[in-house]
Amino acid sequence: MKLHQIDLNLLLALDALVGLKSVTRAADRLFISQPAMSHALNRLRATFDDPLLVRTPQGMQPTERALYLQRGVHQMLSQLETHLNQPEAFDPRTSQRRFTISTTDFVECVLIPPLVHHLANAAPGVHIDIQILREQVPEDALSNGEIDLVLGFDEDMQIPAYLHRETWLTEPLAGLLRAGHPLAGEALSLDQLILLPHVFHSPLGKSGSALDSFLAERGLSRSIAVNSQSYMSAAAIVSQSDHLFILPRRVASMMAGFWPLRLLALPAVLPGYHLNCVWHPVRDREPGLAWLRALMRDLMDKVAAEGAWGASSDRGEE
Repeated sequence: MKLHQIDLNLLLALDALVGLKSVTRAADRLFISQPAMSHALNRLRATFDDPLLVRTPQGMQPTERALYLQRGVHQMLSQLETHLNQPEAFDPRTSQRRFTISTTDFVECVLIPPLVHHLANAAPGVHIDIQILREQVPEDALSNGEIDLVLGFDEDMQIPAYLHRETWLTEPLAGLLRAGHPLAGEALSLDQLILLPHVFHSPLGKSGSALDSFLAERGLSRSIAVNSQSYMSAAAIVSQSDHLFILPRRVASMMAGFWPLRLLALPAVLPGYHLNCVWHPVRDREPGLAWLRALMRDLMDKVAAEGAWGASSDRGEE
């Protein structure tokens, strides 16, 4: 007999009928009527070609065939109930899981280092793979688990409305000039920003940014002398030229510590960047993924709170 030939609801009836030896009590257990349970018993008899329950002076008694069947069915139903009632377990202390995150070099610079430091003690068997984020959100890879999370800026990607999204950080911009640059001061005006040649950081290969859209709306534009796909290479170029590099100020502060660069504040009216965490709704309650999201969100809050610039850590579910 093949499993697909059996109405699996009948197995629930078999377990109740043989266990209770009563059509009435079995019907009460399964919250169905007595006629419905009698009909189920008749179907079971036809399916297994056995009377299963026999009326005797001592009441309904199961046949040997019924007892044999009920032992296996009862064990199977108990295991299934246990499985359905227990969530998938995830213990970061013993897990050997490898998570894949699609993100930008901003996140690699700012969030991944404290994440790796935390995992070394709290989850030593958990590993992180980083994939370069492209402009197109990898919807299929998020759905099938090839990619667990996407972390990127609103300005760099179009996020489909059905995906889950949280904004973890709002990051203002800052400027970098070489340490000996003739331009004086600790801040740039909008006019100065426009006059200087720029190194443009474009990890996704785009030709413009939210800053360029902001300028265009006011009939302005900047001169982009060099395009670079790496923060490090852009910082190296600026350290040996009179070009200006505009980037999220947390990374700008970091770059100024590694290179002979001067950090400059920019006009407050310029747009900032909104860092989003994106994941697929079909994996929303997966324990391991929920753990990783919560951990990374908390670490980002700490990074924001401890940042030299005191950047906002406001976040909310979109």
